[in-house]
Amino acid sequence: MIKGQVTFDAARRPLRGIGTLLDITEHKRIAERLAASEERYRLAVAAFHGASYETDLETGYAYRARRAYEMLGFHPEDGEPTRDWWFSRIHPEDAPRFHATLEALFAGDREELDLEFRMRHANGEWIWVWQRGLAVRDPAGRLKRTVGAILDITGRKRAEAALRESEARFRHMADSAPALIWMTDAAGQITFANMHYDFLFGRPAEEMLGEGWREVIHPDDIEPFFSAFKEAFIARRPFRSEFRVRDKEGRILWLRCEGVARLDDAGAFLGYTGCNVDITDAKVAEVRQQLLINELNHRVKNTLASVQYIASQTLRNAATTEQAKGAFEARLMALSRAHDVLTRENWEGAGLSEIVAETIEPYRGLGESRFRIDGPQVRVQPRMALALAMAIQELATNAVKYGALSNAAGSVRLDWGIESGGGQPRLQLRWEEREGPAVAEPSKRGFGTRLIERGLAQDIDGEVRIDFAPSGVVCTLDAPLPQPA
Repeated sequence: MIKGQVTFDAARRPLRGIGTLLDITEHKRIAERLAASEERYRLAVAAFHGASYETDLETGYAYRARRAYEMLGFHPEDGEPTRDWWFSRIHPEDAPRFHATLEALFAGDREELDLEFRMRHANGEWIWVWQRGLAVRDPAGRLKRTVGAILDITGRKRAEAALRESEARFRHMADSAPALIWMTDAAGQITFANMHYDFLFGRPAEEMLGEGWREVIHPDDIEPFFSAFKEAFIARRPFRSEFRVRDKEGRILWLRCEGVARLDDAGAFLGYTGCNVDITDAKVAEVRQQLLINELNHRVKNTLASVQYIASQTLRNAATTEQAKGAFEARLMALSRAHDVLTRENWEGAGLSEIVAETIEPYRGLGESRFRIDGPQVRVQPRMALALAMAIQELATNAVKYGALSNAAGSVRLDWGIESGGGQPRLQLRWEEREGPAVAEPSKRGFGTRLIERGLAQDIDGEVRIDFAPSGVVCTLDAPLPQPA
């Protein structure tokens, strides 16, 4: 830089010049660095989307960048807002905390200001701002000025509120669900369990966190369950398992546990989310179904064996094909009617009165007075019910052909009772034919007689006797009476 002075004569002609030449290279460099620094500061503030501010306590000068006013919907052209005006925009609920922080800054109790609070926008709405500031003090520690920045965080606050609402909805739905909902972290530890755990196990859901699950799982299922979960967890694949737990009343329940891996937007593994559903009723039904299938197979085999035996003996003892056909059909119908009674009772037993009524139904056409039935209500097991039905069928068929039901005057009396003396109750049944043709002891026992005396006795685990008295056939039965299942 050159500075100097020129001397002129009377005619204004230059005579001489005196001056200095200064090296301002360093000054230029400093100016350039300052300009660059100010440009960086300007760009940083612009990128920050916030506004800088500075308050000089000695001069009272308060500077706020243009952006600070724009946040509130005002422009500097509208007039320079005062410090009191700025403070008046703060929400009444946030103002005490804001001023208390400033007082602590002035008193030297703190060196930083870091606050989030609401301010009223020019349109009347409340916006959220974040103010961050530092205290600048003189060597004596007195506060000279404060500098900092202000940022509009309304969008973030709304997002946080929306997230809280979403989390609240999730918790409400999860806690209202009639299932056990859970979440793990990336290490496999339970971090969330809904309130249904409290309902089912009678203990706070918090106790399920970590590995609290082990406390409720059936001891025999702990290792298989956690082994299967660990295998799925390592592979990050869907998990499914069924295991037993003990509820708050001590009952053993079956749960089906299903879970899937949870990933963030970048695909990073966060843990598992899943639910456990009570499948106890389904398990009980499954066991019952299998029992029913096994029972059905057993009954079908027994029925086929009975039919095969009846067919074989009927054909062997019949004189003609027509006779065999009639006898076989009658015996099958008796067996079918007994099955009908047992089916109505789910094969858990049958009433003896119903078995008798169904068996003699085909013979009611001979007249109501031909049968006199009397006996208490007695339930018998399926095996005994079928055997009694077949025996009564044989006795009735024989009575129609040769006995008391073969004429117009004869009748049959069928009664039974329970003998309770000596421990286990015993069924005592008597079939007695009256006023029929004279009866003689047959020279040969037929299939029907053998079916009664041998088959019935074996099926009821008791004693059966047939007497061919001249006045009519008498059949007596004495057997233990086990209770139906």
